[in-house]
Amino acid sequence: DMESTNNKQGLMKGAMILSIGVLVSRIIGMLYRIPIRNILGDDGNSLYGVAYTVYAMILTLTAIAIPGALSKLIAERKAAGAHREAQRVFHIALIYCLAGAFILALGMWFGAEWIQTNFFPSQPGVVLPIRALAPTVMIATTLAVMRGYFQGNEEMAPTAISQVIEQIVNVIFSVLLASILVKTSLVYGATGSALGTGAGAIAGFIVLMLMYKKKRPSIKKDIAQSVEYTYESTGIILKQILGMMIPVIISTSIFSIMTFIDQSMISKYLPKAVDILRSQNALSLVPVAGAAMMETQQVVSELSGQMSYQYGTFMNIPASLVMQLGLAAVPAIAAASSVGDFKEIRKKTKLILKVGMLLATPCAVGFILYAKPIFLLLHGDTAGSEVLMQGAIGILVIALAQLSAGILQGMTMQRIPTINAIIACGIKVIINIIFLQIPALNIFGFIHSTTICYLIYAVLNIVYLCKALKMKLNWNKLIVRPAISAALMGA
Repeated sequence: DMESTNNKQGLMKGAMILSIGVLVSRIIGMLYRIPIRNILGDDGNSLYGVAYTVYAMILTLTAIAIPGALSKLIAERKAAGAHREAQRVFHIALIYCLAGAFILALGMWFGAEWIQTNFFPSQPGVVLPIRALAPTVMIATTLAVMRGYFQGNEEMAPTAISQVIEQIVNVIFSVLLASILVKTSLVYGATGSALGTGAGAIAGFIVLMLMYKKKRPSIKKDIAQSVEYTYESTGIILKQILGMMIPVIISTSIFSIMTFIDQSMISKYLPKAVDILRSQNALSLVPVAGAAMMETQQVVSELSGQMSYQYGTFMNIPASLVMQLGLAAVPAIAAASSVGDFKEIRKKTKLILKVGMLLATPCAVGFILYAKPIFLLLHGDTAGSEVLMQGAIGILVIALAQLSAGILQGMTMQRIPTINAIIACGIKVIINIIFLQIPALNIFGFIHSTTICYLIYAVLNIVYLCKALKMKLNWNKLIVRPAISAALMGA
């Protein structure tokens, strides 16, 4: 039994290293948006935000699901002592994923103008930043395959180290290039910021290559002692990789597609709402200082920048903390689920949701109260603080949604949160359209529809969980008490 305890400790340690790596790189990744926003302003930041949305959506197809899927397939073969086969899986994944990424990168490069005219008609400046991010798709995909390889060998440190270094280099180059190139024009500034992302990915890749080189001799030694293993054709291996990637891709890509749709609807339909407000002399309802003096085009661009930065980046901070909690919970739930211990799952589920709420409620109150001073401190202006204030209450539902999805994943019911997310996002598009009919809501319509979307997602997940586990949640403990505490804290 000693060995299984060691394995468990190894797993927990690995998960910890990964979580810390992800968290540190997330925090660095969010913090550097602050100087970028100061260099580019909301207008230029919106160009970067839109281009990054396109990039993130394409990356979900190639890079996001690879490490998990690959590591599992490699670990299975390693455990059986079939080191040669494990190596083969890695090579096959590398070749095919790169081929796929190459096609998508070409599409992004040559399709940049088409993407702009069809999805972001009021932002002609996004073409260059989109092109600047195209080659990065290939580097990021290679990175993902290498991370999957190391994780399959139960080495979590390479992923964590490369992620942190990737972000640090990204920050340095993004800020440098943005501040140098913004002198030429805003579009160039946003492009510089996009190039920084590529520089970061290259740095991460170099780090992993060096680690791989160091590992080469021991890999060769392993292969020499490799056990015979059922030979599987390339087709079968690809099927296995895809079979594991697709559910992850669907569940992660829904929300990046959602952000893409949001940004696109802002670009297409918001100008009309702004024009109506202008004709009614009600432009003061738009959270952009001096909107009445600006062209509609610029007002919309500023609002799009606020949606991606003041709302997106800041809501992401508590959300990613809660997300880490959810990810850490998955193995614990999976362990209880594999032996069918429902009592344990119920206990853990309640605990996870409670801790999530204890993190989320004070964050929400903090943002509602301090959005203005936060932006004054960081940028010397309060532009977009209303957007964060009105969106802050959404942190509660986002936390419940993410955690319930994590718990369902731990119970190997990935299908349920995926279906629920598709339903919630479908409803969100409808709500977007309804809210766009009310010009007074302008950008706030998109914020509220996001909150409603996550609320529906959370409710669907939790209702399913309560049914499956035959449990009742104590809402008094879960929401009422944290809310009262947070309100007192706020007061």
